[in-house]
Amino acid sequence: MRSIQITRVFDAPRPVVFRYWSDPRKLEQWSGCKDSTGCAVEMDFRVGGGFTQKMQIAGHGEFSIKGTYEEIVEPERISYRVDLGFAVTRVMIEFFEEAGDRTRVVLDQDGFPDQFLCDTVSQGTTESFEKLAALFASAGVAARS
Repeated sequence: MRSIQITRVFDAPRPVVFRYWSDPRKLEQWSGCKDSTGCAVEMDFRVGGGFTQKMQIAGHGEFSIKGTYEEIVEPERISYRVDLGFAVTRVMIEFFEEAGDRTRVVLDQDGFPDQFLCDTVSQGTTESFEKLAALFASAGVAARS
């Protein structure tokens, strides 16, 4: 089975970054590849709870994923299984404090059945992280969150 690891440092404190993963309205603001034109999230953010995320992707229509939370340690870690439609993978997100108001996020995802799906998810996740970084870079987001 194939896996990905993506690391990114965000210009926001750890509790704020964590909130952008744990609040469905905040997650909708940044989740999805660069071609996604809309994202709707339903979430029961607790161990054993689940989520459904529906994205509109330009030129491709709607794409949905569903997951179940396995571990939540606020504001340090979130782990879940996600059904991508063609495979179920395991995701672990760790939030590390950096000097000042910065947070290093490490996302590990494993269980991909083929390299194409692995590469596609890696690209989409990287693009999502770009959108999240842009949110934090905009004036006052960290202070308002």
